Amino acid sequence: MKRTTTALTALGWMAVALLAGCGGAEKGLPFDPTPPVIGAPAVTREAGTNRVLVQVQAFDVGTGVASVTVLAVGVDTTPTPVAMQQVPGTEQYQATLPASTVRLQVKAVDRGGNEALSAEIRVPPPAPPF
Repeated sequence: MKRTTTALTALGWMAVALLAGCGGAEKGLPFDPTPPVIGAPAVTREAGTNRVLVQVQAFDVGTGVASVTVLAVGVDTTPTPVAMQQVPGTEQYQATLPASTVRLQVKAVDRGGNEALSAEIRVPPPAPPF
């Protein structure tokens, strides 16, 4: 009985030692203290609808990008988060925002939970006639 207890205790401590390095946003990922890198967002207005098109490059060399979001501000001063879609096979992300958007920021989060936030960008006004 004592041998079984000793073996189970040893196994328990080995499990603790193996799991000590785990953590972060997703289990089993390497330690990643570095936030993702966000390129300069490209902002244009869609002809006819004046909707705002946002494109940006985002990458993370540690654990990879988990999500990229646009924080859009319109006439209401509260930012509205809009998920950006990744262009398949690239590090490019894009989103379409309402025509009422006047400024925005891009936020990227990696799989380790680190966040990066771009500088605020003022959206060009719509083409006449408004």
